Amino acid sequence: MPELKYDRANPGPCCQKIDDMIQYARPIIARWPAFHKYTLGEDIMQEMYTMLRLATKARLRYMNKSTLADLDTSKAVLDVFIQQANKVIFTDRNGRERRLLTDQSFGVWSAKVAEIGALIGGWMASVSDRKSSDQRR
Repeated sequence: MPELKYDRANPGPCCQKIDDMIQYARPIIARWPAFHKYTLGEDIMQEMYTMLRLATKARLRYMNKSTLADLDTSKAVLDVFIQQANKVIFTDRNGRERRLLTDQSFGVWSAKVAEIGALIGGWMASVSDRKSSDQRR
């Protein structure tokens, strides 16, 4: 079994993309009304931190198929939360109806989630290929 090393300078592409998504989402959620910020916003932030934790754990483990499956599940849950946030309509202080996410922010955020999903899918495929080639030996 290879020795596990944590390289702070190179967090890996998946961890970096998740961190970028967190940095993108934090100011958006901070602008939401208190009720939504402390309910749906907290759930979204918690799910993104869970994804970061799982991606880091998967990167540091040799046998990480179940961790990657958990990461993929967490990504799917986050996608549902973002879709829910896009549907929420509230009345601002001026009496205008607004949505939590603008079309532009929803599109960017969804693209970030899709990109992370593609990375996870490729990672899962490489782990499956590695395990199947190990079994043939």
